[in-house]
Amino acid sequence: MINKNIKVDPYSALRFREFNIFLVVRFILVFSWSMQFIIVEWLVWEITKNPLSLGLIGLMEVVPAVSMALFAGHIVDQKEKRNLLIYCIIAFLFVSLGFYLVTSSDAKEISQVKRLFI
Repeated sequence: MINKNIKVDPYSALRFREFNIFLVVRFILVFSWSMQFIIVEWLVWEITKNPLSLGLIGLMEVVPAVSMALFAGHIVDQKEKRNLLIYCIIAFLFVSLGFYLVTSSDAKEISQVKRLFI
């Protein structure tokens, strides 16, 4: 039997400080991943002007994500989740830094960036 007199607060999770921090960090990460994805596609479009190249970028993102998702549950269950999240964020920062270094100061022109990848 379900007691209908019990009030359920849909916002009760927002009263926990750790959950609020998690939500803010998650929003910032998803927003930055989306910006980075758009910037990479824009740069590839400027270099190649080929829609197939943009499709291959999407394919190169989906294939590793799906293949790693098969093992991710097992790994996450065995490891400390907070540390794993921190490692993933640090790895993302290094990848972002690498993109920045490749496409900035020393490689300001598209032709220079093109030479790095071809």
